[in-house]
Amino acid sequence: MEKYWINKNWKNIAKGHTAFCILGGPSISHVKNLPNIIKNNFTITVNHNIKFYPECDLYLTADNPIAREYFENKEFCLYKFTGGKLLDTQSHFSYDKTPFWVQGKRNILTKNPNLIKIIACNSFPLYNFSFTTGQLPAHHGEEYSKEVPNTHLCLEYRNNRGESWPTLSPTIQESLDNYGVDPLKFIPGGNVSGILFQLLWFMGFKKVIVVGYGDKGISHGYDDNRIFDWGENEIHAITAHNHMWKDKLKSLHGAEICKEYCDFKQASYDELETTPLKKNKLINKLLNINNG
Repeated sequence: MEKYWINKNWKNIAKGHTAFCILGGPSISHVKNLPNIIKNNFTITVNHNIKFYPECDLYLTADNPIAREYFENKEFCLYKFTGGKLLDTQSHFSYDKTPFWVQGKRNILTKNPNLIKIIACNSFPLYNFSFTTGQLPAHHGEEYSKEVPNTHLCLEYRNNRGESWPTLSPTIQESLDNYGVDPLKFIPGGNVSGILFQLLWFMGFKKVIVVGYGDKGISHGYDDNRIFDWGENEIHAITAHNHMWKDKLKSLHGAEICKEYCDFKQASYDELETTPLKKNKLINKLLNINNG
């Protein structure tokens, strides 16, 4: 199973490259000539955004039901998770009693045969007994990796009690020391961007330009287009990312919340690639990642 896991062959593979990341915030709508940017730049998207931007080059999800929705090829059953919060320290959840059916959308992931797909998994399967919330258990990630080409896995770190600790924060030195160091121990950051930016750090990108990150307003990262509530963990993670990347991580538009808490830089369109030559070289490296 080792070939499915992000490993030392990924370390600094993207050195000298710029990553363009499409997250779920409303600032996406302000981007000029987005199709051309995607065509010319190594572009990454997350979670439900893949159905809007299937032509991207790398897809990452760190969410159990979303991973199932896009990696399954048939209909499956879930129970609704009420409120999105743990009820107590025993990891019990509140559910609607009525199950609902979700149609697997694997065909979206296979539209682009060169799409690199990454699932951030949970190494504590007992923590996620429901197969409904949280992160995908690692053994299910391995099953998907065997079924869907170019799928790779990483882990969000949990301590020996199964807790997501430490979390990303500039006040927690342990989280900074281990930032993007080990793809089997990425430090939790409250949402998928925490995994994303550590992955890109591990891969050695010289610059990351984001859109739809840290925005105020309705998120396109959910099926029901609700306003994403930036909690304490996410805000600490924003400042940790800014601390590590400094002016190598910028936002093309939006990022109002980021700018409230740190000196989050604005990117210009001139910083983006204007031809697909560099990105195609990186794609070829990634498609042959396990041959090195």
